[in-house]
Amino acid sequence: MNRQVLALAASLALVPTGSLAGDLRGVVRFQGAPPALAPIETTKERAVCGDSVPDEAVQATGGMLRNVVVVVKGAPAPPPGKGVLDQRTCRYVPHVQALPVGSTLDVVNGDPTLHNVHGYLGQATAFNLAMPSKDARLSRQLKKPGLVVVRCDVHAWMSAYVWVVEGPAGVTGADGAYAIPGIPPGTYEVTAWHEKLGERQGKATVPAEGAAVLDFAF
Repeated sequence: MNRQVLALAASLALVPTGSLAGDLRGVVRFQGAPPALAPIETTKERAVCGDSVPDEAVQATGGMLRNVVVVVKGAPAPPPGKGVLDQRTCRYVPHVQALPVGSTLDVVNGDPTLHNVHGYLGQATAFNLAMPSKDARLSRQLKKPGLVVVRCDVHAWMSAYVWVVEGPAGVTGADGAYAIPGIPPGTYEVTAWHEKLGERQGKATVPAEGAAVLDFAF
């Protein structure tokens, strides 16, 4: 074996085969009796939209809170991905989601009627999409971090929230649970956000392998 081959073998032996990373998981609880939210009455196109749509502002079942965005601050940002925002019976689905900066959001019109999907990042317009026909699909890249509040300029009751995040994030499901994989070991500040109930702060130490557990309560 010549010297070049030996040198190459030695250099390859110094390259790490993988980086250590742990997970963060937990649940978000709702304390007390959840509010009894009345359905939101629709005001037009009831043949498509129905007479009402559910009020999704606070969804708590069995003491567990849905649609809470949990963000790990200071951890490396995950790579851009792809999200989908659908429109079904004049509702946005999903109601809340989190996507890394640079991700692409595919907006789909599942209804046989005109929707105008208007996303606001603060006071600025993040996107403004006219979607006149069923199965229309338009895509936009989410280039700036922050909370994008989505409304429909045709159907005023429609709302959704897209958090464009700079760190690892997860969203609680109906069971109140979240899981954020692939976080480098370390101690991090963690924020839990809810559209009506505000924010909670926590701290978690993520191990090199396995999972740290951090629960929140609203």
